[in-house]
Amino acid sequence: MLDVGQIADALDGIEDPWELLSRSVETAGSQNVALGTSGQLTGTAIIEGARQAGISMRIYTVDTLRLFPETLEYFKELESHYKIEIERVTPDDSELEKMINQHSAFLFFDSKAKQEYCCEIRKVRPNFRALQSASVWITGLRRDQSSFRKETPRVQVVEIPLLDAEPDSVKKIVKVAPLIDWNESQIRKFLADGNAPIHPLLQDSNSEWIFESLGCVICTTRQAKWEPPRAGRWRWFNDATAENKECGIHLPPPSQINV
Repeated sequence: MLDVGQIADALDGIEDPWELLSRSVETAGSQNVALGTSGQLTGTAIIEGARQAGISMRIYTVDTLRLFPETLEYFKELESHYKIEIERVTPDDSELEKMINQHSAFLFFDSKAKQEYCCEIRKVRPNFRALQSASVWITGLRRDQSSFRKETPRVQVVEIPLLDAEPDSVKKIVKVAPLIDWNESQIRKFLADGNAPIHPLLQDSNSEWIFESLGCVICTTRQAKWEPPRAGRWRWFNDATAENKECGIHLPPPSQINV
């Protein structure tokens, strides 16, 4: 298998999403390519595209233990429809217990720092755990999702913590966003053309208030159609029109969150 730098070089300049995905698997091996999905539209489109192109890879999701019931049922539907297995990665029991004992289960209401801490324990660190053995991380990032994401590279090398190694140990991984320049209309058309299942909370609706970006229960609300795509996240702390709403998965690993 090629090293991370060689893999990134092999993927450089490839714009077709399915060629990019295929080349990722060819260079790194299917078990070393991991798609992280939360059940949202772009992740499902990547799964559908992989099916059409005959591409096999690992698929995982981070179960924060606070997901919508509809999300959990949707994963079962995806597994049945595509004849795949979606790995479930959950928070570390001891880290979760420590956080709740110190700050309560609803610490995210107290301060922005505690909301970020909750996201780190429930989502960010489990995501890193899922990637410990991977060389390529496939994501559903799109540039139209926020101004914060509009400069996201299609292919980049990033560092993630090695969780069971010495403190501050990191590994490099190739992070790939195959559908980075697609918009939601393109995504929905692709899914419809492939007769792909769509998360029930993300179905097209005549209502003015919709779910557009799904996360945990409580931390995700419906939003007006005219609001930015991530306006429904953490409304009690952030301006609803803020463009930098991130749980931390797609940010550099924090050195420390002071809570």
